[in-house]
Amino acid sequence: MCKLKTEHIINKLKTGDVRAVARLLTLIENEEKSAETILKEIWKFTGNSYVIGITGPPGAGKSTIVDLLAKIALDKGHKVGILAVDPTSPFSGGAVLGDRLRMNSAQQSGIFIRSVASRGHLGGLAATTRFMINAIEMLGNDITLVETVGAGQGDVEIVQIADTTIVVEVPGLGDEIQAQKAGILEIGDILVVNKGDRPGSDRLTKELRMMLSLGEKKEWESPIVTTTATNGEGLELLWEKINEHKDYLGNNKRNNMRLKRINYELENQVSQKLFTKKMIQIGENEIQKMAEKILKRNIDPLTAVEKIIKE
Repeated sequence: MCKLKTEHIINKLKTGDVRAVARLLTLIENEEKSAETILKEIWKFTGNSYVIGITGPPGAGKSTIVDLLAKIALDKGHKVGILAVDPTSPFSGGAVLGDRLRMNSAQQSGIFIRSVASRGHLGGLAATTRFMINAIEMLGNDITLVETVGAGQGDVEIVQIADTTIVVEVPGLGDEIQAQKAGILEIGDILVVNKGDRPGSDRLTKELRMMLSLGEKKEWESPIVTTTATNGEGLELLWEKINEHKDYLGNNKRNNMRLKRINYELENQVSQKLFTKKMIQIGENEIQKMAEKILKRNIDPLTAVEKIIKE
């Protein structure tokens, strides 16, 4: 992209232009070099929205909850942005929309929604999610809802993005999700038992409460909220708990949390840049040759890595 077009997008972003934000999101998702130039220019204008992350297994009703939370926030005078992180289509490389079509609130005035591809990034989150949140913030929203790909415990990376993390579970998924239930204790600021009208919802609530009591005691005790997203039951209570957690964090805890997040992001960015630079220096042919040597047992993997790094 030429310098003139880049400057035009930057100027439009500063006025909160929706098309400019959509254009920047596309540039970020496609990892265009011009996206970095634009992000550098808008950085000082970002960081003002409260980020709420919603994660959980497939079929838990996350999209409906996000939709209703957005509507509640809008009715209370907030400006809302929604970022839905989808699995990548193995054929097109783009996001598989699926449940996003049920987000009717996206059609309402004041709500911006974008569905992006995770592209297989570890943790179920797009590697560029944070920058996309910054882009959406140029619209002036004070609330950003981020729904992650339903990968269960793999979504632990949401805590590196959200100020408040909501983990959604539903009854009837079987005993195989016990390990996932244990994992949510580490990441969930608020636990939601959705589809509360289903058999087994009370049992699931008791299981989660027992697991919380057995876990490490924390200053913030994660509340358990039962919802039935299809009719909106429990969503107002969930909104109240989100605000209670926000009040608990205050400015000090929130800033400390964000400082740790920046450290994490810096490490990731530096690691990624160094890796890319090194791989370009080495070249695919050299990697292939080394892989063949390992296959033939001419060299072990550990020595191969050491040799590659030294070269």
